[in-house]
Amino acid sequence: MNNSQENKMNMFYSTLKCLEENATVYSAVPALTDAAGELQVNIDALEAATEKQVIDIRGFAKDKGEAEDGMITMTLSVAGAVRAYATVNGDSVLAEKMNVTESKLRKHRDSVVAQHCQAIHGEATVVVASLGTFGVTDAVLLAFQATIDRFVTAIAAPRAAITARKRATAEIRELMKDTTKLLVKRVDALVAQFVLTEPEFVRSYGNARIIVDTGSSSAPATPVPVAA
Repeated sequence: MNNSQENKMNMFYSTLKCLEENATVYSAVPALTDAAGELQVNIDALEAATEKQVIDIRGFAKDKGEAEDGMITMTLSVAGAVRAYATVNGDSVLAEKMNVTESKLRKHRDSVVAQHCQAIHGEATVVVASLGTFGVTDAVLLAFQATIDRFVTAIAAPRAAITARKRATAEIRELMKDTTKLLVKRVDALVAQFVLTEPEFVRSYGNARIIVDTGSSSAPATPVPVAA
């Protein structure tokens, strides 16, 4: 949320609190009760959207780094075992495929290193029945696959978070408009009927509807007129 939206959000909270505290005053006016309920729903939606908008994506980069470390460690372990097996059995083609180093893997782009590790997993799967004495079993390959899958998921996570944040920003903008319209077109107009019978309620509501600029040191108040 930007400063203007935060100021409006604070006003929404104050207005909802006023309506909740005076619910018995307007209980005989179902339209106002319904409008107050809709205000609560909108505020809940704004809170949910804000949580998505303020998410810190730096943690995703750390998670991706950790996932890559785990995948590369498993890749080098399995590749080393398969290379030893290939050397013993005179399979120079397979041995060369397993000729990988950490520096070589880390030079790849994210999607490429994942594909390279997956290829090594595939080659090991073909001969896994013969790898038991070399320290590689089905269980090891299952764990290896899990590290690859985790890394692939970690690659996509930051982009997904950024996309979600953009959607949340647009959602907040629309919810702000809808909530303001709800107050101006319906709640303000319905509260106005209590000017003579419940003046204290109307005064409290009017005060709640004032938008205060909390981003300013002087915090000037901008009154929002209640429909007469």
